[in-house]
Amino acid sequence: MDGHAIELELPVENTTLSQYKVSLQGTLGESLQKKMIHGWQVIGQRKNDKKEYGAALLYLNDYKFSDKWSMMNMFGFRRTAFNKNGEFIGLANNSLFYSHSRRFSLGIELNSELTERSYQYRLTPQIQYAFSKNSVIQFGGGPSQLNEEKRTEWLVTSRLVHDF
Repeated sequence: MDGHAIELELPVENTTLSQYKVSLQGTLGESLQKKMIHGWQVIGQRKNDKKEYGAALLYLNDYKFSDKWSMMNMFGFRRTAFNKNGEFIGLANNSLFYSHSRRFSLGIELNSELTERSYQYRLTPQIQYAFSKNSVIQFGGGPSQLNEEKRTEWLVTSRLVHDF
């Protein structure tokens, strides 16, 4: 599907599969001499501990400043659950990347959630290594308040991405 993707995400916390996430995304086009591309993403999720379903809708924008520097921004909202306890949360994800080489890059990512009553965030410096043309592994860690207690936790994250 050229210009479209399907993504399956299986978040694990400690040793427990905490959620199932399925995403659909597509491009809306390119501009600025192909330095900018933008698109959309729809995410459906199931929280295993609460047996609740939620969804998010995002606008995606990627801009390449140079051969070395780029940024990725996502803006939208999430419905936390499709029941009486569900609420709408504003979302922003802003990332800045430096490509050291064809295989190795560094980045920093700020995930933000905004409700009527609060602002929460996760700040994640990260390292990415492309070990093949289609496969990337990512490691990061940093402070997060994206939890129900709204207290600062220190997280370590990893992500394996493979394009088929």
